[in-house]
Amino acid sequence: MAAAAPTTRLTVGTAVHDDYDGAYFTLLSLRLHHPEAAGRVDLLVVDGDPDGPAGAGLRALEGTVPGLRYVPAGHVRGSALRDLVVREARTEWVLCVDAHVLLAPGALAGLLAYADEHPYSRDLLHGPLLGDDLRGVRTHLDPVFDGASFGTWGRDPRGTDPGAPPFEIGMQDLGLFACRTEVWPGLNPRLRGAGAEVGPLHKRFRAAGARALCLPFLRWTRRSVRPPGTAVPVETADRCRDHLLAWEEAGLAVEPVVDHYRETCGDVVDAWVAEHAAERGHPLDEFDALVCVSADAEAHRWVAAHRRFRRLGIAGRVRRLPAPAVPGEPAAGHALAHRTAVAQARQRRLRHVLVFEDDVVFCHDATSVLRAHVAELADRRWTVCRFGGSAVAYHARVFDRLLDELPGGEEEMRAWVGRHGGLERFCARRFADTFVRLSPAVTSREPADPGVRTGAYGALPLGVR
Repeated sequence: MAAAAPTTRLTVGTAVHDDYDGAYFTLLSLRLHHPEAAGRVDLLVVDGDPDGPAGAGLRALEGTVPGLRYVPAGHVRGSALRDLVVREARTEWVLCVDAHVLLAPGALAGLLAYADEHPYSRDLLHGPLLGDDLRGVRTHLDPVFDGASFGTWGRDPRGTDPGAPPFEIGMQDLGLFACRTEVWPGLNPRLRGAGAEVGPLHKRFRAAGARALCLPFLRWTRRSVRPPGTAVPVETADRCRDHLLAWEEAGLAVEPVVDHYRETCGDVVDAWVAEHAAERGHPLDEFDALVCVSADAEAHRWVAAHRRFRRLGIAGRVRRLPAPAVPGEPAAGHALAHRTAVAQARQRRLRHVLVFEDDVVFCHDATSVLRAHVAELADRRWTVCRFGGSAVAYHARVFDRLLDELPGGEEEMRAWVGRHGGLERFCARRFADTFVRLSPAVTSREPADPGVRTGAYGALPLGVR
């Protein structure tokens, strides 16, 4: 009896931020140098800057590169882009590569063969990185800080022979990694930059009973210098906080992180550590994402809101979400903005998202009140939670239903608002059993003219709920 044809499919995805050239040559090399794998591979680009200089060009590749799917993701950056590559994959296996990575001939076919032979693998897979001379081999990272990065290059002789069997390693650079999509543990959405997950991610795989493996045949190389510079600079303070967060999540002691940054940056690190601890201890840390809707045309409102977020101790976590302008129908703009926040949260597989308007004001002793409310929510099966004026949270339980029922176009939303009377009124009726209004309220709206309340969408009559 003839052996069954292999059926495993693989997504090769790349996370990009303003790097058309890198993504282009990675994609074309996959097509040109790995034709034997073409029938079993989907290509994916996740673009972290779809409105930037490279966005239009990257989007156009979807129409010229067979099998390529383009996913705009301007709301995420850094490590979140890699996480989104895995979550957007529609196949059993995923291979995530940085834009500008090139695979050695035969590497992709070898990975597919490995996947066929290990259909229930729970491991995180890597391969040796080749130098520019294509002879030097780096098989893993040793657990030592090197500048702002954790890990220094190491070489295991077992990785110099492409025909050698796989072997276990401690950790490796995430410029290339592969796994079955269903075993991916996800990356913490609170990470602000990229790279801090190297090491802690491998620890999390091991804690789940899996391994980090080097597959000697899965050889790759990448551009070692980018003359224009890094597309997304990351503040040293944010990098330190990312390392603290990733190490804590993996159950690792953070003293080596603190000692390293204190040695390189001085006593200012003590303030960073304190800010990180305060942020992690804040009751709103329970929510996977915090966004504030604010109009581009009213930048002063975002500045004022950001000051209020800073006083509450959450400024580092709140991301600004541009408010759509819908002339003559501010309630439609309100609903469209919240729909966008929910769609982005669902795309990232978040558990919930808390949406503020830029006129939000917090009550006296808000942190203590929030702590009691958040503890209460943990014991309730809620879907939509109104914190007071200008603040509402949505749980993943309701993401699909909201996105199915709320139209995404301006004119359609105008008509929808006319039928339903606004988003809050709709949610209160549709999800009556799980719609929560916190009492006492934690937030209110910034005082405005009598009879009118304002927000990111312009003036809203008080009757609109």
